[in-house]
Amino acid sequence: MSVDDSSSVTARAVADADAALGRLAGIVGKLGDGDLHRAHRDGGFTVAQVISHINVSVVLWCGDVARLRADPDLRFFFREEIGHDAKGYPPPTVALAVGQLASTRRTVATVLPDVPDEILRRTVEIPDLGTMTVEEWTPLIIGHATGHVDQAVEILVDRDAMP
Repeated sequence: MSVDDSSSVTARAVADADAALGRLAGIVGKLGDGDLHRAHRDGGFTVAQVISHINVSVVLWCGDVARLRADPDLRFFFREEIGHDAKGYPPPTVALAVGQLASTRRTVATVLPDVPDEILRRTVEIPDLGTMTVEEWTPLIIGHATGHVDQAVEILVDRDAMP
């Protein structure tokens, strides 16, 4: 595939996504709030959960592209790193969990130190949390994520499973 073919494949994917997401936005805009929380009669995800999954998958893929730019040796993504860990998948193993932690550490080390100043100074609003610069948000968001380390340890202590 030539570079032009690759660009046209990406351009087609972007155009198709825009059309599909626009179609869904038009439908959802006509719903009542309660309709967002309806699942299929046979069970499964609600409309709101599907929309959240779409959003997270796209944001994660954009993050994965940034990871590829920052880490030329990156050649592997876990399912969750593309926003797709679904019910019914085999449960994770210790080896996978250790690999995910290593992947997260590598991402923090390769992506975050190279954020350009113009991005760090950009103001971003996160609904219900506030408006700050990326530089102000980053330690809070990373701190929140790393705060879950203590949560995992507490679970293991509670279950008498601490090694």
